[in-house]
Amino acid sequence: MSNMFYIIDAKTLKERQRLEWFSESGPQNLCQMKGKSTEECQNYIRILVRKNEGELLVCGTYSYSPRCREYILKDGGSWVVKEGAEDIPARGLCPYDPWHNSTAIYADGELYVGTVTDFSGTDPLIYRAPLRTEQYDLNHLNAPDFVSALDYGEHVYFFFRENAVEYSNCGKARYSRVGRVCKKDKGGAHSFTSRWTSFLKARLNCSIPGDFPFYFHHIQSTSGLVKGVYGEKESEVMYATMTTGRNELSGSGVCAFPLRAILDVFAGPFKEQATPDSAWIPVKKKKVPEPRPGQCVEDSRTLTDVTLNFVKSHPLMDEAVPNIFSRPLALRTSFRYRFTKIAVDPQVQTADGKAYDVLFVGTDDGRVLKAVNVLAYDRVDDVRSVVIEDLQVFPPGTHVENLEVLHFSKEDTPQVIAVSADEIFSFPVHRCSQVAKTCSDCVKLQDPYCGWDLKQGQCVAVSSGAVSGSHGVIQKVSAGVSSSCPDFVFEESLEDLTKRPTSSPASPAWAPGRKDWETNEIPTENDVHQQSRTTGTLYMAVEEDVKRKERYSSETFAIAVTTACVAALIVGFVSGYGFSRRCRSDDLDSSYADIRFPADGGLMNHHPHNHHLMNHVDAQPNINNKSINLVLNVPAKNPNGKNPNSAADNQPIQKVKKIYL
Repeated sequence: MSNMFYIIDAKTLKERQRLEWFSESGPQNLCQMKGKSTEECQNYIRILVRKNEGELLVCGTYSYSPRCREYILKDGGSWVVKEGAEDIPARGLCPYDPWHNSTAIYADGELYVGTVTDFSGTDPLIYRAPLRTEQYDLNHLNAPDFVSALDYGEHVYFFFRENAVEYSNCGKARYSRVGRVCKKDKGGAHSFTSRWTSFLKARLNCSIPGDFPFYFHHIQSTSGLVKGVYGEKESEVMYATMTTGRNELSGSGVCAFPLRAILDVFAGPFKEQATPDSAWIPVKKKKVPEPRPGQCVEDSRTLTDVTLNFVKSHPLMDEAVPNIFSRPLALRTSFRYRFTKIAVDPQVQTADGKAYDVLFVGTDDGRVLKAVNVLAYDRVDDVRSVVIEDLQVFPPGTHVENLEVLHFSKEDTPQVIAVSADEIFSFPVHRCSQVAKTCSDCVKLQDPYCGWDLKQGQCVAVSSGAVSGSHGVIQKVSAGVSSSCPDFVFEESLEDLTKRPTSSPASPAWAPGRKDWETNEIPTENDVHQQSRTTGTLYMAVEEDVKRKERYSSETFAIAVTTACVAALIVGFVSGYGFSRRCRSDDLDSSYADIRFPADGGLMNHHPHNHHLMNHVDAQPNINNKSINLVLNVPAKNPNGKNPNSAADNQPIQKVKKIYL
């Protein structure tokens, strides 16, 4: 939406105020003279940050002439332009192009921005007045797409994807990065007065491990910093949605990067390329000057030229930030949609005292997936992520631009806010009683929010004070089954599954207590059960349980294919051999059929003292009256003395011209 922004009540989603900000005719005309369309030459709001409780900073493209202005909150609860303040030129703060990826964060009274600073978008930078990254230096920023920023401790972190300068194979590659700068960086001396002295960056590694890892190179979004228990240890992690490139096998994944690992990588070795023809290798420790480049110091202007030159030429760290788990939490290989945004409801308490992060993942097809890694609390060397719900919140083909989980009060159910380019929508984080009507179905959801209350006899939201056991709430997030359920059945038969209605909320066949991300099939249009938006319900993807029961593992499929191939080869060989034997004839029409051989050895004399090739040949004319020259293997001359295969008779051989190829 251009030329305006909205103040929305997060709880009711009602519009409180609409603020319009149109660009003037002068910048619009100049924008169109430079070849831009009327649609592009509007004022698109790209930065909106709260400076304090009653003040906003808003920046827009302003017809490719970016500007910022401040708004204050009046006593009546409405926002107005700050009196006496003029629009501020926003070069280096806001992008020119409305479609350019940029990010901004307000930290300790300063605005930190990752954007571009020119009309063509060829001069990217990380900026905080008056400091910026090196200009036109590909080692610092190489065509980056900024995703998000994080304020933590002494540093501000930026997450982006860019062309990798260290990629040494043919072609180009884009890697995901985390960069950081010190908040109290004041620049350096001499020529470094307007340059960061603390900017460093490192690669983010989100991949499926193996001899040849499969990488998700393109970071799309990040969550906030989440503090929780993972593998029975406390850690702070940040979740990110990652995808493959547009010209690669379509895939998406979710990885969790621990803050401790990020700090360790920035404290590790630097990476360098000694000459343009050299490989990228770690810098030896003895070559790193003191104080260590990239660290926060009291006054960066006192740093030596040796340290400043080193950090200028070595902004890249050698090691990559690993995923805290053994592999991505979620995988999706689909040509229909990719992951876009992620929001996390951290450490949802369960009845057994454990806690799990519930992930809400948006896609570019209007869907929001609700998922949880049910092994996260106990271990990090394995992953078992299940999709609890697959919701079509926007029409297919619509990008989910933003996601947020909001907690209002203990009495209110937390809400998920989903935003597209034209619409905003909210839904509760759980719908326990609506989707499960029996104890087994409730437990099978593996939803940290939901448990079966034996006293009430229904699936309810589990509070942190719930009692786990036969007299309280039944909930098995990691297993998805409990023998304590009154309707517990050890194993369901195929006949029972076929009788179960797949679209009934009482028996949610879509509940991924029996489905993980790796085996999740993409539902077709016939599998989608659409309900009315006016009733507050959502679209829900449905898949039959019978199809899951009939799935085979990849190992079984490989064995079956190999066995079939071997059997086909054996049958083909036996059939071909038998056919050739049956069709062989002793009366073949051959020019050599009537050749008579002498009794003492035929064409070859096997006497050990006779080394000549042929003893003698008694060639009889065959039934076709064709004379055969056994030595030259060409027909004899005709009665007129001419060779039928010869171009000339008893004439000297003509000189042949040489031809070079």
